[in-house]
Order: sequence, then structure tokens, then C-alpha cells
Amino acid sequence: MKKIGFLCFAGVFALLSAFSFLNQQSAITGVVKDDTGEVLIGASIRIASLNKATITDVNGKYRLEVEPGEYTVECLYTGYATQKITQVKVNKDAETILNFKLTTSTVFEEVVVTSRKAPLIETDYSSKAAGKPASDAGDLSVRGSRSKSRAYYKDEKRLSGEPPAAPATRKAAIPDAAKRDIEFSKKAKSTPVLKTADPSVMEDKTVVPPDGPDVAPSPHAGLLTAGEWNDLHNWNKHWLDLLADGEIKEYQDVYGFYPKNRYTVLLTNDLDFPISDVPVQLKDESGKLIWSAKTDNTGKAELWANLFKNEALSGKLKVEAWIHGLVYTIDNPKIAKEGINRLSVNVLCEAPQNVDIVWAVDATGSMGDEIEYLKTELLDVIGRAKSRNPTLKFQMGTVFYRDQGDEYITKSSGLSTDIEKTVEFIQKQYAGGGGDYPEAVHTALEEAIFGQKWSPYAIARICFLVLDASPHQNPEVNQSLQKSILAAAEKGIRIVPVTASGIQKDTEFLMKFFGLATNGTYVFLTDHSGIGGKHLEPTTDEYKVELLNDLLVRLIGEYTAIETCKGESVIRFDDPQATNPEVMPEAKYFPNPAATQFILDLPVDVQSITLYDAEGKSVRKLEKLNAGKHSIPVQDLPIGFYTIRILYNGTYQSGKILVMRA
Repeated sequence: MKKIGFLCFAGVFALLSAFSFLNQQSAITGVVKDDTGEVLIGASIRIASLNKATITDVNGKYRLEVEPGEYTVECLYTGYATQKITQVKVNKDAETILNFKLTTSTVFEEVVVTSRKAPLIETDYSSKAAGKPASDAGDLSVRGSRSKSRAYYKDEKRLSGEPPAAPATRKAAIPDAAKRDIEFSKKAKSTPVLKTADPSVMEDKTVVPPDGPDVAPSPHAGLLTAGEWNDLHNWNKHWLDLLADGEIKEYQDVYGFYPKNRYTVLLTNDLDFPISDVPVQLKDESGKLIWSAKTDNTGKAELWANLFKNEALSGKLKVEAWIHGLVYTIDNPKIAKEGINRLSVNVLCEAPQNVDIVWAVDATGSMGDEIEYLKTELLDVIGRAKSRNPTLKFQMGTVFYRDQGDEYITKSSGLSTDIEKTVEFIQKQYAGGGGDYPEAVHTALEEAIFGQKWSPYAIARICFLVLDASPHQNPEVNQSLQKSILAAAEKGIRIVPVTASGIQKDTEFLMKFFGLATNGTYVFLTDHSGIGGKHLEPTTDEYKVELLNDLLVRLIGEYTAIETCKGESVIRFDDPQATNPEVMPEAKYFPNPAATQFILDLPVDVQSITLYDAEGKSVRKLEKLNAGKHSIPVQDLPIGFYTIRILYNGTYQSGKILVMRA
């Protein structure tokens, strides 16, 4: 995001902070709902003739201050048909009430991108170097290039403390170099479409950008596209290969992270119900603590030896799990390459209901090209995650950060069950300051991990770290980062980085280190939305492109899903026709882990069920399933985690299942 101008709407959220309305002004106000009567959070209201826009708050309300006159007002929200009302009259010192009721429209489904070990050195390069010989890659166009030189960023300093002005914008289009590696399974409004004479041949597909002016759309939820890559789930055939090749040694040495010696522990009771939020420790033979973590909602904990030392292991190790004041031991645990260390304990079936989420967001000037879009996505995710899981107790907090010498280094709102307070805080933030490439990432992590009051007992604690640049590189900063990551793992806080345009390979791998060490994952924005600057090619195998808000909602759902005491895992549906979110339909599946098959119990008829492996490849698909129980075979699948995706009413519901052998 270093070379793109600021968005024309970057300061619009500052207007939303003036809720007192003590001085009557000319304005358009109202509420946005869908066709079922539910309010829509983050819907965009705009007046194109004035180049003015705003979004709805947590109650679906908006306020747009304008001069007296007559206007055409539009309401936009992804997945819904745009509504336009003309000849809206606004009188002097008066409010015009204008409510919107949106109806559903075409939805975005998915894209699959194949990228084999993208180049690790940031120089001028062609995308044909994606891990294949040039002769095999085809005639791929050269990507825009950027060197590692920090002078590039120094030319783009943003020192103003004021909300940014209008940006340079560009047309939403997919880069030529990505054309042959992208598959859209369904056409979508405001989304690039692929056409081919033979749908079975991906190489023949070409990209047709959407028609329209060469401008970016106004910020509203459902525009940004992203991918996810979980190195923990791709350990043996991807991450260990990177380590063996020595390709990432430079980045390990820069930051002092050496994620090699991994030990995975799975705790369940006698009925295979996962034991969540349990402290698990890795110790040496003298009893010295090496690493501490907590089990997640699946009963899994990730432990590391010599994470911050490039040293070989020596001596015997042991694992201790502390359950209800008693310690249970696994002697000589096997490393992750050899499998999972399972421990079954006779305890009751119970799980915590608390969910803590902290949004840590880079707010330096370089984020100006995407931050307003990101804010609308976060607001949408907050509302959807909470409504999808009404039985859970959510706490949310935020940390916005810049750098030394800026208006502030960190600005935060504490974890709170008052979600509206968090929403209002996010709405007031904007990009500014910064300019140099490194930024105060370490200070933001310190504030997020140590400055927030995380729940002592929770089914999930998540820190989404949204950024576009690396931290400063010196020993003191590295020590701070290591201290924060060590504490995050001990507290059971998953770090989920979300990288935006402008990052370089050192930042990508540092974020991957964070995800590995804290049982998190790695999320990255992609070029497919056409918003913001160029996004770095991720170092992955295959991955799916999703809408960012859908991806984050999916992750929260996967991290908070709790099995029933009958050993059934639950996938909660987003049903737009449901009048009571407390009784929205749920799919159940069991057993989890599964060895040869699992049973999927559907509450309604669905369009399809797809099982994806860790690389995002479809390994099993069933079409048009009726409500009831269905047996899904997995005996032919390799051991590992798989994503279950259910297509229902045009939207996806998802869950995770672990395939193991008895």
C-alpha cells in the first residue's frame, strides 16, 4: 500500500463520531434493513454527485450531512441489489429521513489460485517463476515490480494528522499473470468473470474485467478479496520442504524465529469430546519449561522447542497437561512429522462460552488505499460473527497503531462485551502519519497481548493483526516480538495476520512465524478485488480466493465451534429467512476425529457439500443433498485437517474435521 493515494472516503468515518446532533444541520438519515427486516451493518450510503459516502453503524443507522438541495442517493451492500432513490429533497437546517430495504442478489462463490513457491526475493520478476520452469509456465505477462529499497517508501511519507484526501483509483481487474491459475465456480456481480469454450480446461480461461469507469467503488463490506494458508496444516509437504531447502533461512535469522521442532497434542475425554482451554507445557528432562500453550476448541495444542534458537535438540522431552488441578504426562512425545500425541482423560463434557477478539490495525498513511475498505469489512465481520453465534459471549477490542514520531503510537479500546463501543471506535479511525517502511508492529503486539484484559477461560482468543509493513529490525524489537508471541501462546491467543498490499517477503514470513507459533493461520489480501496497491504473491501451494469478510467469519466460526456432549460437531447456518437467530438451523457431524467415515446430519436440503484439504483442493463433493443423515467416506484421505463447506441458499457454511487412523 505504499504507492497508492489516499481514498476519497478516508475521512468519512470521522463524521460518524458526531452522534450528539446538538447543532441541527442539513442531513439525510435513516436505517438500512434487508428484506427480512434485519438491519445491515456496514452498508454503504453514497451521493455520487457530491463524492460523499458513509456506512451504517451496528444498529443499521446512518447519517450523511449535506447542503440543502436535491440529490440521488444510493445504498450498496454486497450480496444485495443496489437501491437508488432520486429527487431526495433536503431542506436547510433539517433532516430528511430515508430508509432502505435491500433484496438479495448474486453472491460471490470462490476462486482457486495455484501458486507454487512464489519468489522469495523481491526484485523485478515474472510470474512464470512460480516454482515452474519457464518452458512449463506459458506466456505470462511481467508483473509490476518493486525492489527492497526503503527509499521507495521514504518518497511516500504521510506526515499529516488530518484525514486523507481523494485517492488515485484504478479499475478492478485481475493481473494477466494470474489468468491461467484462477477458477471462478460461479459468476458474481462486481466480480471478474472467467469465460472458456471448454469448462474442463483451465488453461483456456481468460479474464474479462467488469465494465464501468476506471474508478474504485465506494467502501462497503464484501469488496476485498483474500486467501488463507495454514502452514500447520501443510507441515510435512510444504513447510518442512521450505526449511530443508534453506529458502527462508535469511528471514529466520533476521527475526530470530526457527519454527522446526513442533509437537502437537490432542486432549479428549473418554467419549472423544475435546478438552478445551487446558494449559499444556513442553519440558526438558530436568523439568525446565520450554513452551506453554492452551488447547483450542478441538482439544489441540501446538508446542515448540528452540523456537527462538537455531540449535539442535538434545535430551529427552515430556509434555504435561494441567486439567482441574491434576497433571497428566506424555513422555518422549513424537515430533509433528511423525503424528499427533493423543491423551484421553476421564473428565466431564464441558466447554467455555467466552470469545475474545482484538483487532490490531496498522493506521499509518501507507494504509490509506485500503483502510476504509478494511474498516467496513471488520464492521461486517463483527456483526455477522456475533449473530451467527448468539449463545457465545463475545468480547471485542481494538488496537490501532502507527510509529514513533506520529500523532500516536497506539490507540486502543479495551476488550468489552459492549460491541457497539468497539464499532464506534473503529469508525473514528483513519490512516495518517508513517512513511518509512518499518512501523511499530512490536508496540501494537505488546498492547494487544499485555494491555488487553483477555478472559481467563475462553473457547477462543483471537488477535487479527492487519498490516502492510514489517516491524523495525533490531535486537530490542526482536526480543519484544518474541516475548509477545511466547505470551500469546501461553494465554491461548491465536495470532491471525491479515497482510495488505505493500508487504515484502520478510514481513510475510514473520507473519507466518506468528501464525505457526500461536496455532493461528496466515491471511493475505489479493489483487482480485482491484482495490489498493499490488499484493505480494504468497508463498503457498494452492489456495482459494474468498471475500475477506466471508473468510474472517469462517475462521471465527471454525475457532469457536464446540462439539455437543454426544460428540457431534456443529455448523451453524446463516439463514436469511430465519426470524429468530436463536433457532437458526444447525448441521451436525460425527465422529470428529474420523478414521473411515463421518456422519453429516443436515437440518435442511442443501445445494452441495464439499470437502477441502489443507491446500484448498476439493477432495470430495456431493450435490443436492436432502435433509437427514449422510455418510461421508474418508478412509482414502491422508491424515490431516479438512474443511467441510456446505452451500445453502447461495451462501457457504463451514466446519473443520480431523482425519486420523485408529
